Amino acid sequence: MNHNSIRIIDNLAEITSYHDRHVLEKSLLKTLNEIFPSQDIRLFRVREHRGSHELSLLAFCVNSVIVSSQENPRLITEPSELSEAIFRAINNADVELISNDEGKWNVIYPAFDAHGAIFAVLLISTDLVPSNGDQRLIYGLLRVYSNYLVLIEKTQKDKLTGLYNRETLDDEITKVLVRQAPHFNEEMSSPNDSRRRTFAVKYWLGVIDIDNFKTINDNFGHLYGDEVIILVARLMTSGVIRDDDLVYRYGGEEFVVVLKAPNEEDAMRTFERIREMVATHDFPQIKQVTISIGFVEVSSQPSPADVIGEADEALYYAKGNGRNQVHSYSRLLSEGKVKQVSQVVHGDIELF
Repeated sequence: MNHNSIRIIDNLAEITSYHDRHVLEKSLLKTLNEIFPSQDIRLFRVREHRGSHELSLLAFCVNSVIVSSQENPRLITEPSELSEAIFRAINNADVELISNDEGKWNVIYPAFDAHGAIFAVLLISTDLVPSNGDQRLIYGLLRVYSNYLVLIEKTQKDKLTGLYNRETLDDEITKVLVRQAPHFNEEMSSPNDSRRRTFAVKYWLGVIDIDNFKTINDNFGHLYGDEVIILVARLMTSGVIRDDDLVYRYGGEEFVVVLKAPNEEDAMRTFERIREMVATHDFPQIKQVTISIGFVEVSSQPSPADVIGEADEALYYAKGNGRNQVHSYSRLLSEGKVKQVSQVVHGDIELF
């Protein structure tokens, strides 16, 4: 197949014009569909889980309609001839071809990161077996996608901890607020879809602060203080929360966690696990480090600043009432222990 070079360059320019991973994935599939028109293109994420590979669908293109699965990346659990072929492609680190019942070919391409590890798999259903030139072009596009993901992550990650940085937090909260808006949910589900409304995903944001951090710095020095920050970050991402929950370094000794939970009690249990994991960890020299957490549901707040402000108010209460605690803003508000954030004027209590 002779490809128009200008068209390919234009598509490469489009792929690298986005700074959002989910939009980047959709742009990749759009480019592939234009160059290799097909009925079905799917992009899977590959993760290591307990010694085996785990697949989840990130985005797909069917009859030129492209859909992102970012809201709920679907885990591929059912064994099938196709899933077995995908795992063969991963294990052999090579292209895999199988025919389907309709006489078409499923072509599976593993995507490699900068370290040579397979982080994604591309599946293209096509009438014709791709030529060597076609395969090289597809691999080239996957390399552009992989390399650009690395560049995006470098701008989004905190250098000390490797967590997402503060600059990316506002965008994430804004996306959640849009998804949780009533008009958005009405458009995404039918009027009779009571099951979707009952089991709608809820998002919770927690602001986490290391207790007495100034004392740690004063007694052990800033280098040791950085080590404490790194250790706390590792503890929070070591399995206490799920892979699709997000952890940010908000600044200094503060972190933010955005997680999914069906209700406040479940969110409270998750934040309590985080608090307990840190409190029971044996830190070198200092032995114990504790954290305080304030959290709130991300629902109908006017802006990301309001979400952060409400969680921060619950954190302020935890810091002022003994530390090493988790508090819900809505619960404190209903109990009359805090005021609406817009009415709050903090006193002179030293929190940090």
